[in-house]
Amino acid sequence: MGNVNLFTCLILFIVLSPFLCRSELCSRPVSSAQNYLKNYLPEGAYARFGKGYIFDFAYSPDGTRLAVASTIGVWLYDTETCEELHLLTGHTDYVRTVVFSPDGKTLVSENPDGLSVIKLWDVATGELKATLSGHTERVHSMVFSPNGKTLATVGDDGNIRLWDVATGESKATFSEQTNRVLILAFSPDGSKIAGAGNDEVIRFWDAVTGELQLTFAAHANSIDSLIYSPDGKRIATHGGDNNVCLWDANTGEFLHILKSDSPSNVSSIDFLKDSKTLAITSSDGTVRLWNADTTEKIRTFTWDKPLDFALCSPMGRTYACADNEGTVLRFDANTGELSHTLEMPSGEYGRVWALRYSPDGRTLAASSGYGIYFYDVDTGAPQKTITGYSDVIGNVIYGPNEETLTTSDWSVVRIWDIATHKLLKTLFVENSAAMAYSPDGTTFACGAGDNTILLWHVSTWERKGLLEGHTQRTSSVAFSPNGQTLASSSWDKTIRLWNPQTGELLNTLKGHTSGVSDVAFSSNGQTLVSGGTDSTIRVWNVATGELLKTITTETEVINSVAYSPDGQTLAISHDMDDNAIHFWNVATGELLKTITTETEVINSVAYSPEDDVLATGGWEKINFWNATTGELLKTLNGHVGVVGALTYSSDGKTLASGSRDSTVILWDLTE
Repeated sequence: MGNVNLFTCLILFIVLSPFLCRSELCSRPVSSAQNYLKNYLPEGAYARFGKGYIFDFAYSPDGTRLAVASTIGVWLYDTETCEELHLLTGHTDYVRTVVFSPDGKTLVSENPDGLSVIKLWDVATGELKATLSGHTERVHSMVFSPNGKTLATVGDDGNIRLWDVATGESKATFSEQTNRVLILAFSPDGSKIAGAGNDEVIRFWDAVTGELQLTFAAHANSIDSLIYSPDGKRIATHGGDNNVCLWDANTGEFLHILKSDSPSNVSSIDFLKDSKTLAITSSDGTVRLWNADTTEKIRTFTWDKPLDFALCSPMGRTYACADNEGTVLRFDANTGELSHTLEMPSGEYGRVWALRYSPDGRTLAASSGYGIYFYDVDTGAPQKTITGYSDVIGNVIYGPNEETLTTSDWSVVRIWDIATHKLLKTLFVENSAAMAYSPDGTTFACGAGDNTILLWHVSTWERKGLLEGHTQRTSSVAFSPNGQTLASSSWDKTIRLWNPQTGELLNTLKGHTSGVSDVAFSSNGQTLVSGGTDSTIRVWNVATGELLKTITTETEVINSVAYSPDGQTLAISHDMDDNAIHFWNVATGELLKTITTETEVINSVAYSPEDDVLATGGWEKINFWNATTGELLKTLNGHVGVVGALTYSSDGKTLASGSRDSTVILWDLTE
């Protein structure tokens, strides 16, 4: 009997275990995606940290899926468990916009690279259905018809295009008076398409034939917003004259002008569910409710920060706004009273970039680019989060004993466990690109946006010291090989040498005539090399502070400086107009050779510690060169965007790369 019960329990555990674990899925390690999402890890990589940066997100119509547009592709989530279902890749630049079809079976995504690539995806399988080719310039608006069978797009090429959602084929192209249109909207019955943009005119086209049906002047200069009321009877617009106007959606007849008593710009408009009430937010922190029938102002609410997003819930019970410091305001639609203020997590810098209600209106989701945070609409209580996103990676370095990896973006330093891929520690430091560990691994130094350098005890992550003296932002920091000196460079044209134990300023090196971008110690620690935006490389005596040599280059900005392992050669990458690596003799200042790529701009360089190989980061790729012969040895592809940070492990078997796509990849170099 006992064996039967044990067997039964085992079967129940196997069956129920996926459901028992669901409550923990939202908080699991962010890099767990690499364990099962085939598109997350590129060929040649064995780990990736981060999911990119969020530009947009959207709920599926049934509320079961969430699509997130990021720098590395489109993430599809199960909204109940926060589990990553698919990573949709194929765009050659960051994905700016995602929209679900009304039936939820198709997702459209768009990236602004060159011709504005538009892709249609099967939501259930994650497979690419079609790539829509036709626009020759940037696309500004993508809208589905109410029945979901047609997608309308408009671009800078002066064309409105209609696409068959099932096949991806072009159905029609409108070109009559479309060259100034930036905004599109289908009428609720799907019979007409309204368009507006960089002139004062609103236009209506027949959604089937493309015939231009109606044109009328609306605002001075431009039209920034155009929306239909839910019942389809009215159109509300906001223009460059800062007025909000109401129009008859069938005839184009002017109905009302809603003049604000505030000189501040209108930031957003939206109809409430009743089609009679219009919510208008302004950059002076006010929310105004207007009666669209009588043009009476119903209520005015004032906040102490500029507001964005007038977003009404699907059920019509609430509407929400967000300020520019990460606070979401939720209002009762019937009374206009403020119900809740929803605060983004501490440490999140900047404003709310995207705000969405779930289709049932019970959940409000907000994103600052670093994650998505869900709140209960009735109580305002936080529910769950989707995290793991970050900003552009400014630097990446190995931690003590190379058991951890440390990355920095605009406002956050993250320490990752390399073996488990878990995020171990987060430090909030604005403008934190400059960072370094002491050779013994006990001290971590990081430059901050207030021109200071922060020091931490690595064992406890308690603050150890604060170095003050630079008058502009720190661009790089480096420890000497013996750990007794910390060098910092700054855009204030100076290099400062510090005692990292006492915080004492040892010396200030002056000579650069503009900002200093990078510094590096020689292997014996006796000299320091610096590169700046004054076209020079300078070599300094660390003990005396004496300027030993000045090397003048032909390009304006020096991005990255790397010593060869023997300390005799410097590899330099220059500004964005130079697609070459330049090698200089440290002792003589002689230009030894130049490796020029055909198209690849070099943004970062790193010498292998074990052999005469130089790694360079460019646009989306990492190249490996024989530093003696200039031969291209290998290329690794996997990032989306500029690779701006490279670091070898001490044995030269792995390389960590950080990119504009907001992720860090660890590459296996043994194969």
